[in-house]
Amino acid sequence: MPIQIVARNLELTSAQREIVERRLAFALGRFGDRVSRVTVSVEDLNGPRRGLDQHCRIEVSLVPSGKVMAEATDAEMELAVGRAAERVARCVRSELDRRRTSAIRHRRRGIAADGGPPSPGPVSRGTGSP
Repeated sequence: MPIQIVARNLELTSAQREIVERRLAFALGRFGDRVSRVTVSVEDLNGPRRGLDQHCRIEVSLVPSGKVMAEATDAEMELAVGRAAERVARCVRSELDRRRTSAIRHRRRGIAADGGPPSPGPVSRGTGSP
């Protein structure tokens, strides 16, 4: 899962980059090879002024296709990243559940998820007498 980190209007230290990577690995690690790429954008909205001005946007590309995105704004960059990571993990889980449910529904109707003929199901062998 390659992670690209983009910082706007602020300088990220190597320790902060490590925090971002560790937080995303924790939040998205359970999805394994279903995540193809993660892009994190961290921005200081107010510049040197104080306030809720650390904005984090996380975009996750899924396999084989599709994207989910989450954002958060907080006073500290680490908190904004943590909240956005939690949100994007929920979005990824929901999207993957939706895909799984759709595939199951299509199989039950006799339609393959890719639009082709359905795959043969398991063969049941009865134990009763003929």
